Amino acid sequence: MSYCTQQDMVDRFGERDIITLTDIGVPATGAIDETVLTRALDDASAQIDAYLAARYALPLTSVPQI
Repeated sequence: MSYCTQQDMVDRFGERDIITLTDIGVPATGAIDETVLTRALDDASAQIDAYLAARYALPLTSVPQI
């Protein structure tokens, strides 16, 4: 389960910051690297699930704001 989308990240932090954090290839493309961002979001979701699995049934039916 993904708790966040690429658009959520852009809305929260701005496109320029997401480009800076993901455009790590050589040469840089000046665009969001969707593969890098997806991997980071998947890793974060897995870490969240690891904490929640001890107490809650997964996947969550709704994702809280906090």
